[in-house]
Amino acid sequence: MLKKINRVFQDYMREKRLKLGKYIWDKKKNKEEIKSGNFIENNDIKKILFMRYDGKIGDMVINTLMFREIKKKYPYIEIGVVTKGGAKAVIENNLNVDKIYEYKKDRKSIKELSLKIASEKYDLLIDFSEMLRVNQMMLINLCKARFNMGLNKEKWKMFDISYTKPIGYIHITEIYKNILEKLGIKNIDINYELFFIEHQKSKVDELLKKLKHKKIVVFNPFAASKYRNINLENIVKIGKIILEDKDNILIFIGEEKRKKELENVMKELGNNTFFPELKDIMETSYLISKADLIITPDTSIVHIAAAFKRKLIAIYRLDNRVENEVNRYLWGPNYKEAVQIFSRDIQVKNGEEPDINKFDMKEIKKEIKKVF
Repeated sequence: MLKKINRVFQDYMREKRLKLGKYIWDKKKNKEEIKSGNFIENNDIKKILFMRYDGKIGDMVINTLMFREIKKKYPYIEIGVVTKGGAKAVIENNLNVDKIYEYKKDRKSIKELSLKIASEKYDLLIDFSEMLRVNQMMLINLCKARFNMGLNKEKWKMFDISYTKPIGYIHITEIYKNILEKLGIKNIDINYELFFIEHQKSKVDELLKKLKHKKIVVFNPFAASKYRNINLENIVKIGKIILEDKDNILIFIGEEKRKKELENVMKELGNNTFFPELKDIMETSYLISKADLIITPDTSIVHIAAAFKRKLIAIYRLDNRVENEVNRYLWGPNYKEAVQIFSRDIQVKNGEEPDINKFDMKEIKKEIKKVF
C-alpha cells in the first residue's frame, strides 16, 4: 500500500515539475521563418546536432543510418551528437560523426555543455524524446540552435519543426526515414553501420582463432528488465540444444557481473561454452559480426545483429496492444535473416511486466536446427 501511495505521489509531483519546467524553458527568441522546399538547402543548414541523451545503445545503432544518409548527400554538413555511456562508444569511431558531447544529468554540467554547444552555433537540433524532462528542456533551450525539431511538439514554442510518430504496425526506421525526408533527403538506405578500430577487432580475432573454425553461437540471455531476462532453466535448455551439434561453440555475452550468475550453467553445459572478457559494446559488436547465430531477448543486441545481417533468433513478448505502437514491430529486427520467437505471457499481474520466458522451447529448437 505504501509503495502504491508513493508511486501516485511521485507521478503527481513529476507532472507538476514538467509543467513548471515547460513554463520556464519552452520559449525561443528571434524565431526564424522556415523557407519552404528542400529544408537543408533552402535554410542554409551546415551543422546538425542530434540529442541522444538517453544513452540507449540500440537507438544509437539505428541512428547511424541517419548520420550516413545526411553525409552521403551533404558531405559538408557537420554532425554533432549529445549522448552518454555505451551509446557514446557506438559512434566514437563513426566516420560520419564529427563531434560527440557527453551528457551528464546534473544542472551545472548541463549548463556548461549548453554554453559550449551554443558557442559552436548549430543550425538544426533534432530531439527524439517522447517526453522531455526538465533538464532536457533546459539543454535544448540553452543550445540556441537556429531551428529545433522534435517529436509531436506542435504545441511547443521552442520547437520550430515537429515530426509525427506514425501509429500502428511500423518499424523505428520508418520514423527516421520520415525525419530525413522532412529535411529533403530521398532514396534512403535504412541499413545501420558500425565502425571498429584495430584493437577492438584483435582481441576477438585472437579468441576466434583458438576455436579452430567451429560454428559460433553468441547467446545474450540478459536485458535491462528482469522480466525480459532469459531464466537459468531456459538458458540451460537452449544451451543443450545448441551443443547437440559438436561443431558448435556457445559464447555467452553480457556485463562482467553476469558471468558469476552463469557459473553453474556453464559447468553443466561443458567445455564448448565460454564467457569471454570483452571490454565494451564495440568488442561485443565485432564478435556478433563474426557469429553464425545470435540468440537474444529484445535488447540492443538485436539491432547490432541487424547491422551485419547475421542469423538471429530474437525472443520477444507478444504484446497485445493494437494502438499507438506495437513493440514487436517498432523495435523488431526487420531483416530476412532474423526470426522472432514470442512469449505468450501478455497479462500484467499486480502492476508487474509480463514474463518473456513463456515461449515454446520447441520453436527455439526448430529455428536452431534450421541454422545447423
